[in-house]
Amino acid sequence: MSETPLARLLCVDDEPNVLAAMERSLFGKYDVTVAPSGAAGLDAVHWSGPFAIILSDMRMPGMDGAEFLAKTREVAPHSVRILLTGQADVASSIAAVNKGGIFRYLCKPCPQDMLEATLAEALRQYQLEQAERQLLETTLSASVATLTELLAMVAPWAFQRAAFARDCVEFALKELDWPDKWIYIMAASLSQIGCVGIPADIVQADAKQRPLSADEETLLKEHPEVAGRLVERIPRMETVAQIIRHQRGEVPEGAALELIRGIPLLHAALELERHSRRGQGKMPPATALAASRPRIPEYIIKAVAGFQPDADTERTVRIRDLVAGWIVDEDIRTTNGLMVLTRGHRLSETAISTLRRLHAVHAITEPVRVRCGA
Repeated sequence: MSETPLARLLCVDDEPNVLAAMERSLFGKYDVTVAPSGAAGLDAVHWSGPFAIILSDMRMPGMDGAEFLAKTREVAPHSVRILLTGQADVASSIAAVNKGGIFRYLCKPCPQDMLEATLAEALRQYQLEQAERQLLETTLSASVATLTELLAMVAPWAFQRAAFARDCVEFALKELDWPDKWIYIMAASLSQIGCVGIPADIVQADAKQRPLSADEETLLKEHPEVAGRLVERIPRMETVAQIIRHQRGEVPEGAALELIRGIPLLHAALELERHSRRGQGKMPPATALAASRPRIPEYIIKAVAGFQPDADTERTVRIRDLVAGWIVDEDIRTTNGLMVLTRGHRLSETAISTLRRLHAVHAITEPVRVRCGA
């Protein structure tokens, strides 16, 4: 039976003796990594993270502890941060608590029992937040899956666009070292929910390069705002709603880091989908997104550069052999012409169950064409 791994702790201090003492005293209680400066600490977070707890001294040359912990809040927001400070630094340390999202600050010299008690509290806080986050992601993922299936039924063209964007975002996130990736995936999945009720010929007008009337343009321009209003009603989805609301690429002034990242990423994914609908899918992303600079930063263009939406293997299969995750490669209609699933729909267990029921009463024919992993 495998043992539970020790919680990971990063200690940052410019005094080697202090670091050595911490390693000795905490041996066997935590998996300790040490760094002799703020810059080295950031490198450790980047290359050796994640850490449950980050403990830093206040007074260090170059980058002090407050600045270091504020920067770790951006790149490792889920780590619990603790600041060690001398009596003379108390005022500045208190000011740093809010800026760095610091869990506790301890005055030096800190008794060993107080340090260990604080670390234990920090670990409990980390574990609690981890459990809450996992529950939230699981619950929201199930809700979003239900909403996207409904979108596929009532607005299949909008669903197809959102599915493309989601796949593109998921691909890019493999290259981007961002926490809370679920935020960006959910934003893409729900980005087109405001299109419900907009006639399909208007949604498809851009692909056909058909001029829109003023009223039609208004309908299309308003759908991100409509989607944002719908999504923000879901608890803990406020950031997702803001990304959706600004999916055309305009990052509001003073925006949070998640918006600075998520808005241009979603905009890039939707722009690539637009080029694909126009038959320009083979165009390199850097070329396709050229007109969107500087709204889309180069690092995001680089992250989506290798995305190939049609790289899956095509197969023709019977209804009973369908597998969740495969993508429908043709419109599936009932024998009397009613649309069931559109090309581009990613099959879920619910969708497969529906197809099997329809096939059992001879309402649809087989085989069907799908795309799946090679």
